[in-house]
Amino acid sequence: MKKYFSIWNIIGIIVVLIGSLFYIFSHQITKTEIVNSEIVNDNSTKSKKVVLKLYFANKDATGFIVEKRNITVYDNDNLYQIAINELIKGPKQIGKPILSQKVPTPTVFISERTAYVDLPSSYAKLGLGTRGETILIYGIANTIFGQGSIDEIRFLVSGRPARTLGHISLVEPIRRSR
Repeated sequence: MKKYFSIWNIIGIIVVLIGSLFYIFSHQITKTEIVNSEIVNDNSTKSKKVVLKLYFANKDATGFIVEKRNITVYDNDNLYQIAINELIKGPKQIGKPILSQKVPTPTVFISERTAYVDLPSSYAKLGLGTRGETILIYGIANTIFGQGSIDEIRFLVSGRPARTLGHISLVEPIRRSR
């Protein structure tokens, strides 16, 4: 009968345990606290007119068409969420929508100069292909960048950091080009 507790087996088990512990402690995911600014239309707050820059797909989905919309916002409003809500409505002139009214609306959270776009799980099942995902992700990103002082955008799917939407890597944030 073979020896199961030979010196080499014991050394192997120790090496595996040390390697596992090293992996666990060096790859801990840090929790990021995200603050949600809900849309509040309280008449006691001040309102102002803003111009939203919305990015819709051109007719063959190879680029973007920018549409400007004048809207009224209040002090407590999340301008980035309002912009996403306007994207859902689709273009009023030329262009093609990048977000469908048939799936739930993505939610935008802001923490300092980073926007977090939480896509519902149904977005991972749309089967848009590489071109469709590129138009979706960068249409949302360009729209958010067009509204203010956001430096980077991180995408989440169902509240968790997204690695991909199918074809496009979302591991790294999308940063504003300078």
